[in-house]
Amino acid sequence: MKRITALAAIGALALTIAGSASSAKKDPAKKNPGFKTAKPAYLVPMTPGAAVDPILSAGDTIGGYQMTGIPDGLGAYKDGGSLQVLMNHELGRSFPAVPPGVDARISKLTINRKTHGVLGAQYLFTGQEFFERFCSATLAKIKGTPYYLTGEEAIPVGHDGSSIVMNAKTGAWTQTPQFGHFEHENVVPVTGFKKFMLVSTEDNFRAGVPSYLFAYIADSWKSAVSGNPAHGSLYVWRALNPAQTGFTMTKGSTVRGEFVPISQAENANDATLKAAATAKGAFRFSRLEDTALAFQKSGRLYFADTGSKAGEATINGRIYRLDINPSNPKRASVTLVLDSTVDDFANPDNLGTSPRSLMIQEDRENPNRVQYSRILRYDFNDGSLTPVARVNTTPPALPGQWESSGIIWAGNLVGGGWWLTSVQAHTLTAPQPGPTLAPNSSTGEDGQLDALFVPNS
Repeated sequence: MKRITALAAIGALALTIAGSASSAKKDPAKKNPGFKTAKPAYLVPMTPGAAVDPILSAGDTIGGYQMTGIPDGLGAYKDGGSLQVLMNHELGRSFPAVPPGVDARISKLTINRKTHGVLGAQYLFTGQEFFERFCSATLAKIKGTPYYLTGEEAIPVGHDGSSIVMNAKTGAWTQTPQFGHFEHENVVPVTGFKKFMLVSTEDNFRAGVPSYLFAYIADSWKSAVSGNPAHGSLYVWRALNPAQTGFTMTKGSTVRGEFVPISQAENANDATLKAAATAKGAFRFSRLEDTALAFQKSGRLYFADTGSKAGEATINGRIYRLDINPSNPKRASVTLVLDSTVDDFANPDNLGTSPRSLMIQEDRENPNRVQYSRILRYDFNDGSLTPVARVNTTPPALPGQWESSGIIWAGNLVGGGWWLTSVQAHTLTAPQPGPTLAPNSSTGEDGQLDALFVPNS
């Protein structure tokens, strides 16, 4: 999510809804279907066969847990017969319309894979760790352990644009400032190489200030997380030919490039990192948002440039593809896949991938907010771009003032064409926990977690 204004105590609480003994033998889901929100869906289907199943809304309570607003990045994994979902809440003390005295939170929900009902919930990050505005996220299984990666979309407040790696099972986390001090949208592990690599996008909204594509390359996952400079380094991407820029690119064009190293001394803070990356000729993007790993080819990612900044190469946004050289991950090319000047979308923000599809979530900026922010499906097979859902903004707000966010493919977890996504209802408020986590102790922005079904996606 983008906005211009700029080990946790775990209270694990499960909700059990009893059913009959006979139904339990036939179908365990009937014995324990879980809690579902009573609020209407904040997302509306736009394509035949699509469906939205609202799961949990800000203000909903499950035992002693109450959902906080501004849900954003998501991650999920199977644990026995249930689904474990981690969910960011994009909060920050320097950020208006949130509970006072609360920073970024991370919820963990146990969900019935059949009914999508919530069986239990807890906070892995309470908002008292002083990290500002966790946005998108990536959950990856590394050597069998599910790890959740996310970062601050804020500088210099909080930890000055730092990031974390969390063991999704235990909640234990490690700060990873070596991955770069900048406004993180996402941190994505890239496997399949001799080296371990993570790619991160910089969401810099400031007019006249470029946005860069960063990476961290290490000898191993352990070396990357530890940050030992003898076994890993921060990098920024640049074009091999400096004459090739965002302004020279058109749909389908490719720029060959390389990741060049940045020392940890240069990464002392957000200002020194920006200066160092600029001095090394980093490729200038307008305003990068989410990035998502492709299923089709090792070392391939898609990333969004939302635009919305005057004087840059794109105003209404682009979708790029990054192809990393498997024999030398420091070499990588960028291809312009979709361009808002010729394709029907505006201000792309969050992305999700499946073997068949790239899902693109709009976060419309003025003057584009006269239309609803949508979720669009890009078909990898035929290149078609189809709107599949839109936000259900309530009047008198402009249709595009709400946004969906954090979309991830869940077809491999719950079956079929299911996806999980959050909705940020920016114009509504809901009761939610303040610093003590007591339900109804504060008020903040509304939001919802939804399951979205899209046929053949």
